[in-house]
Formats: sequence, C-alpha cells, structure tokens
Amino acid sequence: MIVWGEVHTERMTSRGVLDVREVRARVRRTLVGALAGDLDGFDLEDVDLMVCEIVTNAIRHSGSGRPGGGVWVTVLVSRERLRVEVQDDGGSGGRPVIPAQGAGWSESGRGLMVVNGLAERWGTLPGPDGRFTVWFEATR
Repeated sequence: MIVWGEVHTERMTSRGVLDVREVRARVRRTLVGALAGDLDGFDLEDVDLMVCEIVTNAIRHSGSGRPGGGVWVTVLVSRERLRVEVQDDGGSGGRPVIPAQGAGWSESGRGLMVVNGLAERWGTLPGPDGRFTVWFEATR
C-alpha cells in the first residue's frame, strides 16, 4: 500500500485552448514544492514529457480541447514515488488506448506509447459523464 505524503489537485482551464506548457510547468512547480527540492532519483524531464503527452491527448480527443475546456490534474507524492493523474472533460467516445501494432508511422497515436515506455506504471480510469483519467507513476 502506498501512503501519499501530499496530494494536490487543480482544475486547469483557459478561455481559448488549454496551454500544455502551462500544465507541464504547474506540475513541475508542484513536484518541486512537494518534494522540498529533494528531486534526486526522479527524472523530471520524463515526467514533463508524460504530462505533455497526456494533456495533448485530452485536448485532441475530448472536450478538454474546446474553448473553455480544461483538465483536472492531481499530483500525489510519497518519499519514493510520485503519481500524476489527468482527467479530461469527456466526450472522447472511448477509453484512451495504445494504438495497434503497426500504427507507429501515423501522425498521431504515439503519446501513450511514450508514457508506456517511460512510466513505472500507468493506466486509465473511467469517470463520470464519459470522462477519463490517465495516470502514471515514477519512482526514484
């Protein structure tokens, strides 16, 4: 069982299209603050990339990409592990999945393959009103 030392949840939205860079920067600031600068062992560049991929997918494939759309971001931190959860605004028509093998040359669909390759663990959770949460964990 994991006991999370800190949990931070925030709704991020925009009048226009949600800014992926701002979400990434806020997650980074939250992690730095929650870990009080003790970042040794965590690869925050990988965390940044995974956040970008998941938020981009939410914008492209759900109501999060509409004007005024957004995401709920939750950051959970323990001494040895961190977890980031991103919940979209729904309307995607299906659960986020890694594309079938052989789709690697398409212009889209690689985001969850990146998350799968970098995360210690990751997954999806169905939520209310057709919303989905995509989460990942990283360890020291």
